[in-house]
Amino acid sequence: MLTILFAIVFAANATWYEHYINGVRLIQQGDGDAARAELEAAVTQHPSEGLQVPSAPQQYIDYMPHLYLAIANQMAGKVTSARKELALAEDSGIAAKSEVGRPLLVAYELLLHGNAVEDRRPAYAIYAAKPPVLSEAEFNMLRNDVLSRCDLPPDTKMQNAPWYANYELGVELEHKGDYPRALSHFIEAVAHRPNPQRHARMYGMWLIDYYPYFHIARSHARLQNWQCAKNAIDISQKLVELPTDAPELDEMVAIQHDAEKHINQQ
Repeated sequence: MLTILFAIVFAANATWYEHYINGVRLIQQGDGDAARAELEAAVTQHPSEGLQVPSAPQQYIDYMPHLYLAIANQMAGKVTSARKELALAEDSGIAAKSEVGRPLLVAYELLLHGNAVEDRRPAYAIYAAKPPVLSEAEFNMLRNDVLSRCDLPPDTKMQNAPWYANYELGVELEHKGDYPRALSHFIEAVAHRPNPQRHARMYGMWLIDYYPYFHIARSHARLQNWQCAKNAIDISQKLVELPTDAPELDEMVAIQHDAEKHINQQ
């Protein structure tokens, strides 16, 4: 009861900055619906976006509520509202100028707008599926192990699972050589979270390097889907997915070289 009363008092007296920070934090925790309410409260109190906006004594932030509202709505399954908020973020131009906001903006533009000619899906997600390598029993055992590590019920459907569960399952499938299945789970991870990040927070205090476009490119290369591999690499480079000291960088360069060679030979 005291917790509920505290939340009510906080909501009634919070500043726009507190609502905004809380909304961003809730997104990081995966609670899109609660984040929407906080961010909408921030916009009501402070409608204008801006770079280095004073928020407290000696504190400044890049204030991009429409971008984060797009993310929160997408997380909550409200795609139409997400696209509307993304359009407002694009019109504002603030996110595009922000060091933090630009990669998020590009990532969610790719997710919500797509980059294929006749499809909302990105081009790397349009390909002819190939048969899986593992048996159903082997796959189910691997999936159940990943769900357990991610503290998720064993009957969780992967399309409803958090991004990190699909990503971890994709990595495990890669290790087993089941690239057809791995690819589908990396693409599913991106559908839930399109922005890559070093030391991304998964469950609890579990941090991983989240480089989905690299893994999508690698899986496509193993399956000889060269145009799709190149498309994933192009997105990875646009988002500056891999840091300059990432061990995956040399392999990414090799995949890019192979993809371009095979595409030119077609």
